[in-house]
Amino acid sequence: MNSRAGLVAAAHRSYIGSFRKLVEHSANGELHAVGPVFAFVTGLPMSLFNGSVVVERTTAAQLGEALNWLSQRGLPYQVSIAEELTSALEQVVIAHGLQQEPALYPAMVLHPIPEPPDPAPAITVVPGRDPGLASYLPESFAADPDVRVFTAWLDERPVGTSIAIRTGDVAGVYGVGTIPEARRRGVGTAISWAAVTAGRAWGCQTIALQATDMGMPVYASMGFRTVARYAMFTNAHPHRR
Repeated sequence: MNSRAGLVAAAHRSYIGSFRKLVEHSANGELHAVGPVFAFVTGLPMSLFNGSVVVERTTAAQLGEALNWLSQRGLPYQVSIAEELTSALEQVVIAHGLQQEPALYPAMVLHPIPEPPDPAPAITVVPGRDPGLASYLPESFAADPDVRVFTAWLDERPVGTSIAIRTGDVAGVYGVGTIPEARRRGVGTAISWAAVTAGRAWGCQTIALQATDMGMPVYASMGFRTVARYAMFTNAHPHRR
């Protein structure tokens, strides 16, 4: 796992595993594989929670079949393609009406896992979800033994969430969010460390995540480093094909 190839594989595995776990606990969830192309829907009407991930070499026909399956579900969805595979496949995705995001989406890993720092003053992180901040999460998902959900409190108010998801020997940090009025006060860092610590408690040696532009400086300061990137394509206004 110390090699770069091993860390890239861990990041990919965690990314796909997080969607598998959410589908497992979604009443309308479905999985679909076409060769190495992974496709899924949760039934939630948000592109983040339906789509396809391509991290291995595949054919245009295989990807096209997976996208046809997604289009038939009538849900917004997104497609993530490992950067090195994008040039061979991007026209297939665009032909299905998706638009490419302007920036690549970094996959970052933390390995080895350091001791977490204490949270900033006035911030308390507790296990469990606050319904007002994570209402989209099924109750069974939060209770899964491979999942840990955390809520951050600031000045006696729930202000942030994070999720740790175990996929084999790697844990992922997902669903990190802070309400706007509580940002820049250390909440995002504290809630991210809580998810990292959960992975460490599971015995995982590597923590993985996919970073937004807003979150990337936080994760870099924690010691995460980029090992791969995904091109992102979104179908925000679906129609059945």
